[in-house]
Amino acid sequence: MFENCPCLLPKGTPKKIVLFLHGYGSNGDDLLEIGRIWQKNLEHTAFFSPNGIELSDINPYGEGYQWFGLSDFNPLNIRAGLDKARPHLKRFITALLAEYRLLPSDLILVGFSQGTMLALEMLFCISKLGGIIGYSGAFYPPANVSSLSSTPILLVHGTADTVVPYGTLQIAQSQLRQLGVNVMTKTCHGLGHSIDESGLMAGLDFIRHQQQDQPIAL
Repeated sequence: MFENCPCLLPKGTPKKIVLFLHGYGSNGDDLLEIGRIWQKNLEHTAFFSPNGIELSDINPYGEGYQWFGLSDFNPLNIRAGLDKARPHLKRFITALLAEYRLLPSDLILVGFSQGTMLALEMLFCISKLGGIIGYSGAFYPPANVSSLSSTPILLVHGTADTVVPYGTLQIAQSQLRQLGVNVMTKTCHGLGHSIDESGLMAGLDFIRHQQQDQPIAL
């Protein structure tokens, strides 16, 4: 289950988990670098960053992976991809929590781009997660959803993003709030499809407060 998953483990028994979900065509090692930055400030936290469930369509002979094919941003195609990937990630999270005898509230998901889409998808199948941080992503809810469980969310996006436009942040925020979700946002002015230091620090502050059961508004 965990063989295709780079990780960083604390010295003692993990009491909290941060699970990274990389973007389209990337791999787990990429986002695990964020864990190396955060690790010294998050005691007793294990960081996991699995590779996507498929080899990348855009880099099939390299070290790139994807959670699902992403030929375009047609909502119907993305919904089909999320429906395909959702059970795989749910099984992974369930097994990971069982391995360390932790609760969903002990786990925070951190996604980038396509990884954010999938992280937000977990709202519909795992209740009361510790939190979700979504960098440069979008929200594609299934039809006929009226409300969700209270999982705190932080969305971070650059105003100069030309891959996933900044406007998707406001759309996601509005849709999530309509579903009763506590969602906070962080705007990174002039940033493209990437994560900068201010976004990293906002994510770290969010995790520290959620782990201490002291939610914050950014």
